[in-house]
Amino acid sequence: MRHNLRKVLCVMILGLACWAQEPMTNESVLKLVKSGMSEELILSFIRQQPGSYTLTADELVMMKSNGVSERVIQEMLAKKSGVLPASSMGGGSTVKSATSVNEPGLYYKKGNEWLELLTEKVTWKTKGSFQNLASVGIVKKKLQGSVETASSRNFLSNPVEVMIHPPQGVSVNDYLLLPLRVNKGRREFEAGPTDKKTGVARGAIAFGVEKIGDNQFKIVVPTALQPGEYGILPFAAIGSDSSTTSLYTFRILM
Repeated sequence: MRHNLRKVLCVMILGLACWAQEPMTNESVLKLVKSGMSEELILSFIRQQPGSYTLTADELVMMKSNGVSERVIQEMLAKKSGVLPASSMGGGSTVKSATSVNEPGLYYKKGNEWLELLTEKVTWKTKGSFQNLASVGIVKKKLQGSVETASSRNFLSNPVEVMIHPPQGVSVNDYLLLPLRVNKGRREFEAGPTDKKTGVARGAIAFGVEKIGDNQFKIVVPTALQPGEYGILPFAAIGSDSSTTSLYTFRILM
């Protein structure tokens, strides 16, 4: 029995040595997942080994359907972009129960827990002050901006459950749900002005809200969001200093 165990361990070590000699790929990750290795061990390999990953929408959907977890996919995206995910940096998304979300922000539901949506810095093409661009839930001029990378590190699935916990002085109506367009390795958005008939900014996605707690509101979209990149922009960020303007982003896989 011990002889067989040593033999298996030797085979695994030899296999890992081979993987160490060349970059990890999508196929490498799939092999690790199908071999039954733990998620933590797979994450460790991705962090430590060089990687050459193909991370198109179709590839991500295929990998998720073949049992690759969202944490592993996020690690692959982070490795490709050169940005460490929040879990590796000891910060970022914090798991919270539905009754313990006390800090303002945006959260998405996974199982019975709410996790914080990560934000990304916005680079504005639109110039002007907040008062001139948007106020009281109304976008006055066309807004144009972008974020630096091609994909969000937040992965959501339909039906989407996102909660808004606005900071003091900000209304739940002061948020835009925006589709993001990938262009030359960046995600771009364009919205506004607000249509007087519908009350929705042009280019934005209409949504309703349900109050689920003290100053806590769940976003309700009339139809399932299509696979792709999305962002939620608080009006309070519009026209502010570019170093502090943030967009809550997420990606719908399927």
